[in-house]
Amino acid sequence: MAMRDALTGLPNRRYLESFLDYKMKEHRRFRTPFSVLFLDIDNFRNFNNEYGHDTGDLVLKKVAETIRQSTRKSDMFGRWGGEEFVGIYSIKNPTDSMIVGEKVRMLVENTIIPYESGELFVTASIGITNFSPEDSQKSILERADQLMYTSKERGKNRVTSD
Repeated sequence: MAMRDALTGLPNRRYLESFLDYKMKEHRRFRTPFSVLFLDIDNFRNFNNEYGHDTGDLVLKKVAETIRQSTRKSDMFGRWGGEEFVGIYSIKNPTDSMIVGEKVRMLVENTIIPYESGELFVTASIGITNFSPEDSQKSILERADQLMYTSKERGKNRVTSD
């Protein structure tokens, strides 16, 4: 059973769900705090339509590669589906999640995508939230997803946390 996304090489949704389950159990046993990040590449459909699907695939690969290089071994960043990604990050304090989210946002914003004789740039809208003991896998993912949509509504290329 494949645990990696074929295009990006990142952990896939099944792998992310399994890791999230592990982090939830770890939290309940040792109280180790962590946050869940939901990322959506801004205007990806327009990007695909304007530059073609091969370039869209290149965007996904470049964003994946950039973030993978900066992800610690204790964390996981993977492709959820389409142009959506999920990150699961160990944190020390609740306020660390905004720092993590902003770092990821800046990494995406600074990713260079070679195109013909020039370069293309992308941005991402991010939602990030901290796990709390009453959370289920579904509730924390839905909350991070909703926060990501709030980032989009507030103008994109931003991080929203609760």
